[in-house]
Amino acid sequence: MEAFVWGPVTVYPFGLAVALLALGALLWTGARLGWGESASWFAVLSLPLALVGARLGYCLMVVDQLLGDEDFGFLFRLTEGGYMLWGAVGGALLAAWLTGKLAHRSFAEIADAAVLPAALLIALGRLAAGLLCKDQGIGFELAAWFDPEETDFASRYSLFALSDWSFFERLPFAVQNYYEEWCWAIFVPEALWAAAAGILADFTSARPGGRIGRFLVLYSAGQILLEGMLRGEVLHLPWLGFVRANQIVCALVLLLLWFRWRRAVPAKTGWIALALLFLGAGIVIAMEFAAFEKKISLIESFPADVCHLIMGLGCLLMGLSLRPLWRGRFLEREGV
Repeated sequence: MEAFVWGPVTVYPFGLAVALLALGALLWTGARLGWGESASWFAVLSLPLALVGARLGYCLMVVDQLLGDEDFGFLFRLTEGGYMLWGAVGGALLAAWLTGKLAHRSFAEIADAAVLPAALLIALGRLAAGLLCKDQGIGFELAAWFDPEETDFASRYSLFALSDWSFFERLPFAVQNYYEEWCWAIFVPEALWAAAAGILADFTSARPGGRIGRFLVLYSAGQILLEGMLRGEVLHLPWLGFVRANQIVCALVLLLLWFRWRRAVPAKTGWIALALLFLGAGIVIAMEFAAFEKKISLIESFPADVCHLIMGLGCLLMGLSLRPLWRGRFLEREGV
């Protein structure tokens, strides 16, 4: 990604795209909040807190490298890249909470108003990253995925051995990586899922907080699956180079929501939900080890696409496990 230099100013296309998208999301959120004091405070607080959260989140995930290199100044060298989406989400939620305190308005109401603009910001940001930055949001190479010469299913990545996969060598299916190999464009379904989760959440009729809660459930559960499909530049936990950081964060978000909502339903229902949540997580973990690494001998003949299908069912179970809790917390008792 080439930068544009105008005198003392260096502009990166992806950074410019995100800045413009963030400005649009802020203006839209302000309109949804009514252009009052709460909109002003949220505009002032959300951008810096989201930026700080995104940077801190990323640095926490690479703290092992920072300690090894003793390069703590990296935290402040913002132009060198390194941001975590979930850190930005956390910063924005903190901004919504602070705005509620300062403007004497409900945090849930502010967060609900920001759901759809934020979801579309994430969606368009995913597309911008995939199109403007090499090896961002990509999956496996198509040539290896469809390899027609590999007949052993223990070494295959797809059930389908195509002799000609040129149809997929274009957007929205694939993009070229640094080596000009065609790879799955995972950033496209990532963007579509973020947009779909935001739209579904925004059209939800529920008590204040129901929309942001539903978005977090939908987005987290779906992103666990999509994160498992990624190759190339993938963020891992510090000291655990085989554990994908964003999958863990998504699972922790779902667990935190269970903790927050568990009292809205009978204790038995809450514990069943937790058991189903962990069961779904167990399925995801098993498929994560089976898809590409083939570390589970019992199912080593399962190609990666089959593993991803099963992983998707595990993610669906994780999302559905919280549905009774969400309904108990945010839907009216009568007529539900």
